[in-house]
Amino acid sequence: MAENLGMRDHSDMTRLAASQAMRMNYYPPCPEAHVDRVLGLSPHSDAIGLTLLLQVSAVPGLQIRRNGTWVPVMPLPGALVANVGDVVEVFTNGKYKSIEHRAVVNAREERMSIAAFHSGKFGTSYGPLEEVVGDEEVRYRSVTVEEYVKLVVSSKLDGKNIMDAMKITN
Repeated sequence: MAENLGMRDHSDMTRLAASQAMRMNYYPPCPEAHVDRVLGLSPHSDAIGLTLLLQVSAVPGLQIRRNGTWVPVMPLPGALVANVGDVVEVFTNGKYKSIEHRAVVNAREERMSIAAFHSGKFGTSYGPLEEVVGDEEVRYRSVTVEEYVKLVVSSKLDGKNIMDAMKITN
């Protein structure tokens, strides 16, 4: 990513992997499964830097929002899905966009996935990187990781609402 952004110093991007957490997701079959009535996980973007997701089951359920439409991400055996998170969007001043996604359940089959979340550590901050911004207008505010975590835990899982809170409005 750093090379693609034209950065000479890659160390700022390595802050995204300072901390890692993992979550295993189990979505049991649900006879009432219907996109309008039952979701596995509400639409959201990941509030962290980068998410690596292993879709353990061959059952589709992960969907991304593209051009206002929900598009399924078909599981590929052994493949990892890399989700750009909100922190990467902030670091890159919007050059990389976090992905809004959701999980849906299946009426007849269970689904499992494993997610590894990469984020910064306390004592550092999140904000657009000077080398990436260059002469452009800064689009996002800078906050400490502690302030960002407070924002995340006080917000509900709802689309890209964290990004809305981080944007600088003129």
